Amino acid sequence: MMKQVTGFRLPAIGLAAIALLAGCGGGGGGSGSGGSGGAVQTIAFDFPGGATVAVPPAVATSELKATASSGGPITFTSNTPTVCTVSGSTVSLLIAGECSVTATQPGYQGYAAASQSQLFVVPKRPQLFVKFSNPGWMPVGGAPVPLSATVNSGLPLTFTSKTPTVCSVSGTTMTPLADGVCTVTAAQAGTDIFAPVTLDRSMPIGTQKPALLNFLTGYKDGSTTNEGLIGHQGNQYWCEDCSSQASSDGSILTFDVSWGAAPQPGNWDYNAAAFVLFAPGLAETDLYSPNGWYRGGVQAAAFSTPGTVGKGLQIDVQAAMHFKFEQNPEWFSSTNNKFIVELMLAHFDPDKKDANGNICNVTVKATVQPGAAAATDYSLSLRDQFVMGETCGHDGLDALDELQFSPVVGIKFSAVKPNSDIANASGQYQNQFKLIGPIYFQ
Repeated sequence: MMKQVTGFRLPAIGLAAIALLAGCGGGGGGSGSGGSGGAVQTIAFDFPGGATVAVPPAVATSELKATASSGGPITFTSNTPTVCTVSGSTVSLLIAGECSVTATQPGYQGYAAASQSQLFVVPKRPQLFVKFSNPGWMPVGGAPVPLSATVNSGLPLTFTSKTPTVCSVSGTTMTPLADGVCTVTAAQAGTDIFAPVTLDRSMPIGTQKPALLNFLTGYKDGSTTNEGLIGHQGNQYWCEDCSSQASSDGSILTFDVSWGAAPQPGNWDYNAAAFVLFAPGLAETDLYSPNGWYRGGVQAAAFSTPGTVGKGLQIDVQAAMHFKFEQNPEWFSSTNNKFIVELMLAHFDPDKKDANGNICNVTVKATVQPGAAAATDYSLSLRDQFVMGETCGHDGLDALDELQFSPVVGIKFSAVKPNSDIANASGQYQNQFKLIGPIYFQ
C-alpha cells in the first residue's frame, strides 16, 4: 500500500502517470537461489513502484512486500541510494529517477540464499500553471508591459518571444515592435522533483485583431442553439408562465416570464427571470446536481468535472463579449431594469460549495445598464466589466485569470430585479429577454 507523509494533493496528470506505471509493472531481476549446498528457494517480490516523488521536506514512501518459499525472513536493500533509500520494509523516494531494490533471504532451515530485485521509475511531479495573464492588445511601439506567471511548484519562470520580429522579451517585460501576433512562452525548466512545463500566450499588436470565437451563431428552436442547448426555468414543472421560442429564421431567441401579481422577494418564483445558454459541445449529461436534474444549471446544478473536460470555449486574448439585446418596455421603464451576464466556467470542485451549500461552477459576471428597450448592440469588456461572481468557496480568485484558465461552459442571462412595477396591457408583470444574432468573443 502506497502512502505519502504529506497532505499534498496529486494533480490529475500525476494520478494518470501512477496508473500507467502500475499497469506496466516493474522490472524483475536477481536469482532464485544463491550459493550452493542447500535446497533452492524462490522469492516473490511485489512491484513496489507507482508513487511520484513528494515535495520536500515531505517524503513519499512505499511499503515493500516479499515472501520466500522457505518461509524465512526477508531483508531489503537499495541499489540506488541517491534515488531511494530503504529502512526495514519501507522505501523512501528521494528524487525522480530509477529506483532499484533487492529482496534477500540469506538462507533458512536448509534452504540456500536467494534474492530478487525490482527496478521501477519514480516519476517527477507535474507542474501546473496557476496564472499566466495575457496583457491583451497593444499598439506598435507602446511601452513595455510586465509579464506575470506562476506554477503550482512556486519555482521561477523564464519568458521568451517566439515571434521576435513582432515583439521582444527581456526578463519579465515584453515590448511590442510591429503589427502581428506576438507569442510569448513562459517556461519552467523542472528539477529533480518537478517535470518541466511551458505555456504560450498570444497577443495582437497594432492592426492585428484577436481571433473571433463564436459562442453561438443562431437558434434552432426555443431550447436549442446551432451549437448547443438552452436551459431555463421554463424547463421546470413549476414555471407555468415561462416560454422560450426562436424566430423562423433562427436569428432571434425570445425568453419570456410573466407574473399575474408583482413578484416579491422571498416568493418561490422571484428569480425565475433567468436562462442559460450551453457552450458548444455540451449536453444535458454534462450537468450534475446533488438534488436531481435541473436543466440549464439555473437551480442547484453545475457543469460537472470530468464531464466538461476539454469542452467549452477557451478565452485567450479576446477583449470583449458581443451580443444584441432587447427587453420589453415595461421592464425597461421599471425602477431597476439592469440585467446580469454571467459566464459559467469549467472551474468545478466537488469539494467546494456556494453560499447555499450547493456544488457549483466558478463564474464571472457583468451587470449591464441598458441604454434602450429596443435592440441594442452590447460589447462587454472582459478586462474591465467582468468581476468575480460565484467563487464556490475559493479565496483570492481573479476574474481575468479565471477567464484565461477555465473555458466558458455556459452563459447565464438574468434580471437583477424582476419587473414588479409596471404591468403590461394584459395585466402581467413581464420580463422579456430577446437575443438577436450571434454571441461571440473578440
